[in-house]
Amino acid sequence: MSSALYTASATIDNAHEDDIWHTCWIPGKHQLASAGCDEVVKLWNAQSGECAGTLKDGDHAITSLDIDAQGTQLLTSSMDHKMRVWHLDGSNQDQTAPAQTIDTGAIGAWKSRFVPRRNEESTSLIASSTDRGTVKLWSAKSGKQVSELNTSRPKFLYALAVSPDGAKIACAGVGSQVYLFDVESGALSCTFSGHSDNVRSAAFSADSMLLVTASDDKQIQLHDARFGSPAATFMGHYGWVLSAEMHPSGAYIASGSMDAKVKIWDVAQRACVETHSQHSQAVWSVAWQRSSDDVAVARPMLASAGEDHSVSLYDPLLA
Repeated sequence: MSSALYTASATIDNAHEDDIWHTCWIPGKHQLASAGCDEVVKLWNAQSGECAGTLKDGDHAITSLDIDAQGTQLLTSSMDHKMRVWHLDGSNQDQTAPAQTIDTGAIGAWKSRFVPRRNEESTSLIASSTDRGTVKLWSAKSGKQVSELNTSRPKFLYALAVSPDGAKIACAGVGSQVYLFDVESGALSCTFSGHSDNVRSAAFSADSMLLVTASDDKQIQLHDARFGSPAATFMGHYGWVLSAEMHPSGAYIASGSMDAKVKIWDVAQRACVETHSQHSQAVWSVAWQRSSDDVAVARPMLASAGEDHSVSLYDPLLA
């Protein structure tokens, strides 16, 4: 490549005391959250690299992290089989008591995601994936389960994604298939069968039209969520691909792998255009900076985190 897209701007060493499994940006801000095995969520100022606050309630590894589109609520799942909702009020204070705790039962929420409301009449929901091939839908208000989506295959679902328009839910895990559900009807819309091994992550494009998945088969696959058809396959990692996410513009995909590399892929070229080697061990999470309803992020930063306990930040040069 003649011109770089992103440059590694900072690495926060020893950001956590153990493996970092998740990163997620607060929409419209230069702040992100990270979480993993050391049982604490940390909030970071991406410009200074300083910790802006911690969220901790319990002594179990955090298996999932999400922030709502408004940037006001943060959602975690932990190995104590509980989901926790935290309020992000901008005060950057350490918190030890979540606003809401939902007991999901044994492995009832390995991954959990806020479901955006489609309109003012829609019920606010939280989705969670299980080890039994189902996705549970919970009332965000009462914390009670309201319905369940069933893949008909009782396998562990590692990956869960909700489309930004709130219309679709994708899930995958043990086995190679990716399942796409319609939220309103609860019906299984389609099944993607392009992978040949376990699927580790799933994420929708900002316009909800495309779904990107990452797998132990060392592949990243792009699917057309509108028509249920495959769109593209990306190969180049030398280990399991643990995380993949689309750039807000839809032009690029970032991925992290067991090979300790972060790669950026050009969707139109169907090719890797950049490889970063800031990490020394497996990269469990990659995340693009997000816009909010009030603040548009024209040139988003990229974050990655992993087994080496560090968070790396990348500044855009051309993207």
